[in-house]
Amino acid sequence: MLEGYYIIENPGVVPAERRFRFRDLKAWGYDLHLGTIEGERAYFVFRAGEKQEGETYVVGGKEYYVEETQRDIPENARLLAKIVIEKGQPYLVFWLEEEDRSFPLAKEDPRIILRRFWEKEKFNQLLKHVRSVGLTTDFYKDNVFIKAIPLPYEEYPPKVRRVLRAVKDVHRDMTGFGRFVFQYFGEEDKRHNYRLYWTLPTLHLFDLEVANEVDKILGMLD
Repeated sequence: MLEGYYIIENPGVVPAERRFRFRDLKAWGYDLHLGTIEGERAYFVFRAGEKQEGETYVVGGKEYYVEETQRDIPENARLLAKIVIEKGQPYLVFWLEEEDRSFPLAKEDPRIILRRFWEKEKFNQLLKHVRSVGLTTDFYKDNVFIKAIPLPYEEYPPKVRRVLRAVKDVHRDMTGFGRFVFQYFGEEDKRHNYRLYWTLPTLHLFDLEVANEVDKILGMLD
């Protein structure tokens, strides 16, 4: 691994929290409801399609009433999320924030949500090559089928260089942070032989556009 590798690194700050859109929340597999919790006005989430308007149910000893299932984020509110690590385990915490009040929505294992999200959207490269999830997420892909020495950047073909440019674009325009380590061993029988490690901020991988772009790049040389 110490030989013939190419690094793209943007050592920015991993975001503490991030704003998301309604379509991201839907992709995670949730409905956003307006109603009451123990008689007090609140927003809350439940798995998509499982609770209907007018329904009352009890979770954790608290009574929930679904007045209305939202079709978008309310105009005066923002959907925010962050990753926290507690006792060595990661959690995605997300909430709805109005001008003068916040409504906690969920605290879930991000690995479970990402798997559900990526399976729903058929992001098969992400599913296959993810290795760890915390504040950052690591991907590893080993497509080396020949015995060879890694080539220097000057010998990379145009298609490989396009992949590297796409990675730089993701770091610059979408995440602001990332580390991509790449080795290229050449092409044989119309197959590119390469190995890569890619670290990205986990929060960004809950964004439909970012996840789609990363999945596409991971598959560009296949």
